Amino acid sequence: MSPQTYGDCWRTVRLYCAAAPTFLAREWVNVAWKQLAASRRWGFQRGELRLTINAARTVSPVTVTRGSATVSSAGLFLAADAGRQFRVGSQAAAYTIQTVTDVNTIVLDQAYGDASSATASASIHDGYATMPVDFGSFRLIADPYNQRRLAFWIHEDELNVLDPARQASDTGPRLLAARAPSTYTPTLGRMQYEYWPRPTADRSYPALYNKQADNLNDTDTFTGVLADGAQVLIAGALAQAAQWPGTRDQPNPYFNATLAVTKQREFLDGIQKLALRDDEIYPDDLSRIHWERWALADLAYNDQSLRATDATLADLY
Repeated sequence: MSPQTYGDCWRTVRLYCAAAPTFLAREWVNVAWKQLAASRRWGFQRGELRLTINAARTVSPVTVTRGSATVSSAGLFLAADAGRQFRVGSQAAAYTIQTVTDVNTIVLDQAYGDASSATASASIHDGYATMPVDFGSFRLIADPYNQRRLAFWIHEDELNVLDPARQASDTGPRLLAARAPSTYTPTLGRMQYEYWPRPTADRSYPALYNKQADNLNDTDTFTGVLADGAQVLIAGALAQAAQWPGTRDQPNPYFNATLAVTKQREFLDGIQKLALRDDEIYPDDLSRIHWERWALADLAYNDQSLRATDATLADLY
């Protein structure tokens, strides 16, 4: 049996409910799809990404003016600096570079708030990791340099206690802390994490994540347990169709409250059956180490997590 597509689903819905306009049948399937996707962490909704960090560099001298978002230099800026972080000296404030006007001028995402200077020494670095549009949550961030996981279950409020001025730096981070959404225009509003300690060297970290459901397109093919189980989405869409009375000029013959309840039950039962099949392929419910219980101070002040997770047996002694 060929994998089914979103187009197959909404067209099937219209066979049952011919009075429904195309856009409404499409919306019903999309609603059912998002309800199904939100019901658990499905194996077919896993994604892979790579967190790439470019080496930090010093730019000096630069001219910064309190109350102005514009920073100038004598040809020190690069087009690739857009979206990176800018910081003067060891001050706590880090700004995102919103625009690189030219090699002499950049514009920050907010007005510079510290003392003006015509001879300031600043750093440009990758302080934040911006997530893909379909990002839901992390499953794993692997640290290939130290053979361990990078923590991602930490919020920036905890960093504000541990290192409020963000003085710590290292060649690579030990954790990613959830922070406010991106302010950089091309990625505005997307989920963002802060690297800690502030990374200074080129690094690359492979990661696995759970995807969020987005609106489907006609040619989108269902994968995993949905490849031959898309009838569950049809049931969810028909549950909505049976609640739609139609219009005054064209009543909906499929409108039936009892049928709506029956189809909704069929939809929920179908999700449960697919979940059991999904567990056989991606056994998320198996016992695991509760990494989130590890103290934040352990990541900051000693190498216990490294010694306890390294693949080399000698490192355990």
